[in-house]
Amino acid sequence: MIEVIKRHLAERNMLKTAGLSLCYLEKKGEEKCVRAAEAIIQNEVMDVIPSLWEQVCLYMMEDPETITYLGNLKKEGCELNAYRFQRILLDAGIDKVSDFSYEQVKAVYFDPLVTDGTAYSYMKYYGEQNVSKEEKEQLVKSIAMCMDVLDFEKAGEKDRMLLVNPVFSSELLLDLLENVNNLKILQDQDLMELVNTLAGYEAEIRSLNQNQFDQMKERPVEILEKLRIVTRYIEKENLTDGLNLWLWNEALYEDLCKLERAFTDGADPAEVFSSKVSYVNTLYQNPVSKISLSSLSEEKSEILLYAITQKKKAFLNLINEEAELFYDLPNASMLLKKEVYQEYINLNTLNRKNLKDSADLILSRDRFELLAKREHTFEELKLLCTAKEAVIELYEQLTCKSDERLLVLRELIKRECVPHSFWEGQIEPLVAALSKKPLSRWIREDFRNIPDLSYGTALWLLVYREQLKGMEKEITMEQQALFLLKDLALVKKCNSLSELKEQLILGDISWRLLKEKLAFSEEFIQENAARIGNFLFVGGAEIMETFLERQPSKIEEIRRLVTAELLGKFDELKYPSGDLMREIDFEVSEEAEKEWKIDRTFTSKNLVLKEETGLLPVMQIGEIPSYSCLSYRSGLNSDCLLSCFDSNKKFLFIRKNGKVVFRAMIRLTKGSYVGDRMRKKIQFADLSGAGKPKEEEGEELVLFLERYYEKNLAYEEQDQAVYLAFVAAKEKAKKLGARLVLSCYYQDDVKTKEYIKSNYYLYISKSKNGSQYLDSLYGEASVSDSGDYSSNIFLLENKDQEVAA
Repeated sequence: MIEVIKRHLAERNMLKTAGLSLCYLEKKGEEKCVRAAEAIIQNEVMDVIPSLWEQVCLYMMEDPETITYLGNLKKEGCELNAYRFQRILLDAGIDKVSDFSYEQVKAVYFDPLVTDGTAYSYMKYYGEQNVSKEEKEQLVKSIAMCMDVLDFEKAGEKDRMLLVNPVFSSELLLDLLENVNNLKILQDQDLMELVNTLAGYEAEIRSLNQNQFDQMKERPVEILEKLRIVTRYIEKENLTDGLNLWLWNEALYEDLCKLERAFTDGADPAEVFSSKVSYVNTLYQNPVSKISLSSLSEEKSEILLYAITQKKKAFLNLINEEAELFYDLPNASMLLKKEVYQEYINLNTLNRKNLKDSADLILSRDRFELLAKREHTFEELKLLCTAKEAVIELYEQLTCKSDERLLVLRELIKRECVPHSFWEGQIEPLVAALSKKPLSRWIREDFRNIPDLSYGTALWLLVYREQLKGMEKEITMEQQALFLLKDLALVKKCNSLSELKEQLILGDISWRLLKEKLAFSEEFIQENAARIGNFLFVGGAEIMETFLERQPSKIEEIRRLVTAELLGKFDELKYPSGDLMREIDFEVSEEAEKEWKIDRTFTSKNLVLKEETGLLPVMQIGEIPSYSCLSYRSGLNSDCLLSCFDSNKKFLFIRKNGKVVFRAMIRLTKGSYVGDRMRKKIQFADLSGAGKPKEEEGEELVLFLERYYEKNLAYEEQDQAVYLAFVAAKEKAKKLGARLVLSCYYQDDVKTKEYIKSNYYLYISKSKNGSQYLDSLYGEASVSDSGDYSSNIFLLENKDQEVAA
């Protein structure tokens, strides 16, 4: 044991003397470390070892003969170049430097022409070759350039000697050298002369790819001949761009022939080589001649390259004629997407308008991926650019002719009736139906029994047409259609619409509660079963029951309203004889009263306005088109809702694609410029004639337009809807012989001279409901307020303007 300890201590002392760290014991073991230490001490290089890299020390432990080489080099009388020696060892990798003689190592170590980084490779592959000084210098440069990509071992001696050519010290062949077969091909002297010439130009040329190299090997003599001719025309500052563009196009011989003709005809090389487009445009005899090609964006350059090479002459003529429109295209434009013009549209079909419209068309990646891989018309792509993804998915599955498909697409987008997405199994029946005819024809021909059917509801009727079993042909109201779509489970249980209505009367929970509260007899229910079925069909029971839960004190009013509806006599309840005049305390002519009862319709583009007085539509004004305090479910002023059924109140409902998007109340009342007290004041007669009674001090019939509520209308559509409401109100007022007065809510919508702001007294009509909600008079008006005047600032027609007109 003591002897072992003594031996270990001696070995460690030897490592310290040799300048080796004790950590090498763990890495290389005792035997190799001791052997290396002995060699270090024997060759007297202890002073050198501490400055060597760890990897070098580890290498020498594996190949201790290199320690002897190190000692010999130190004794040569020159200052030791430790870095160079270490590079030789490390560049050897798994090779053993000791396999080379000391004389070989010494020769490369002291050779000033061989660099540190190439010393080992030169010694291994060229050390025994008899080369000239110039060849050696070139070989060193070539080794430095190629050592990371060329497998010198596989190349063989003959092919390795090709590195005496200057092309190998450039980057021209770098991407080709991994394939050693390319090195063999370069034994062709003509090909070598071509690549040497190309590398010799004072230009920064990118490395050749395999296709370019293959073209060169096929006809090296012809290419070199034309290259020398063409480069004579090119100034030094244009040479890099010129040669790189020539190589980029990968039609080497053909391009040189075309360039020779172009330069002979006087083409300017600086302009030709200013961009890829300019280069290709020259090769194709300048089809683009009216725009500058030197500073185009990558997207514009790519589309022109495609158009030129694919000979899209009509499109190129369009660009020449409409250069400014082309310049104005944003890079994100749909038209500049490579996939679009290569696969989805024929550029030759575009016209000036299409080019102009393209500036605003951006096709998102999500939408693009939904397009069918086929040629589309520009009009198709224009519409699909902004369409919902569900519309694109639906459209691309239609099987009808292209013009019919486009008609369907325009309609679906215009009517905004397609949901954001479809569930599994929904789109297939819709595709089948719309491939037969557009949605408008389905509404007009197959659903003509449902007046004012919205496009959205019609679309879902087509989706579930098979499940509806023909019941959609028996209904007459959109609310009924919505009920069928909402309760497909009940539809599935019934074989006819009449059976479904019977099931509703028997099983509808809201109806059971409502009929009990309103005390409807079984006899009444049996006699009016058909209308009760229709009433339940459109959700009437649920609406009325919900309202009564919030306003139980209104049970008698609701009983009367619902009874009139179920008897089919709601108009008689709305307009009983003499009620209109009693409510507004003003004499109304028979003609005016008759006009007031008529519900007129007005249309503007895709908006339809209709005067509305029906029970269920008016009950829902606090929910449709948007929530308000009159909501029958939870409105703060829902107790005022039933006042909307007074004889002097109506609503203007505006529908877009069949859906209510705008509503405003109109009320017939009376008004005056002065209050009751001033108008009834008794005065002495003025016999001088100076104090004639003023016309404005009297009362007049007034049609008042309350503020509007809207939803889902763009700014332009809001303006359109307000204008339509003005037209309807003005026309109604004219037929009634009444003054039109507007809420100041419209002050930003009216023409300045047509209406003026003025303080004005409006009569608060008497209401059958007691309290009523009037936006223009600060909200709720109580019973005590009814039958009296209230003043505010309103918008009144400017009569002076009318006279002037």
